Amino acid sequence: KHNFNYNDIEQNSFLLDMAANHSSYLRTNYYPPTSSNSNNNNLGISPHKDAGFLTVLLQDDDCHSLQVPLKRQHSGEEEKVESESEAAVWTTISPVKGALTINTGDMAQVWSNDIYKAPLHRVLTNTQKPRYSAPFFYNPPYHAKIEPASWIVAAAAAASTSSNGATATTAQYNGILWAYFRALRFAGDWTDLGLEIQIEHFLKDNNNKDTTQDSS
Repeated sequence: KHNFNYNDIEQNSFLLDMAANHSSYLRTNYYPPTSSNSNNNNLGISPHKDAGFLTVLLQDDDCHSLQVPLKRQHSGEEEKVESESEAAVWTTISPVKGALTINTGDMAQVWSNDIYKAPLHRVLTNTQKPRYSAPFFYNPPYHAKIEPASWIVAAAAAASTSSNGATATTAQYNGILWAYFRALRFAGDWTDLGLEIQIEHFLKDNNNKDTTQDSS
């Protein structure tokens, strides 16, 4: 459990800076109907994780195309997967009428030190009708250096040592300058730059990590 204290200056400073100086934007998407014979499994947007902090999405109530990969556990419950290399079934997320879909992004994952994971997702096109959506990308200020919040790391370490004596949790990521990360991710949206920048490239110990995931 990680308690947030709104009166704590250290805990609140980053979020206050986000509120005052964010680099957010709203985008409207239109996906025309696509022939069932199209390539790439009728993909409207290929599998990817959102680069920013938080995405607030207004989905199309009449066309359900947003998907996440899930794998079924022995218990019968489903669990999200983090890369396409894992065995999974792409599952459609049906919107709740009048509700918004909230999606955590890469920067929230870094800031929370992996407590909040940025989910892999994709969008399909429909063969019968168009799809519309309106995502609002709540992004950090361009000047911000995103790194695991020290108070979150400390709280996790205290919980770990007090519960079972395990090694104290440490920060998993080096600092990421948002302007740099966003610029490279944005450039990859327009042309093939090869390996796309991912937060895994900023892991403090990524010797045994797979950083070859290709998403866009």
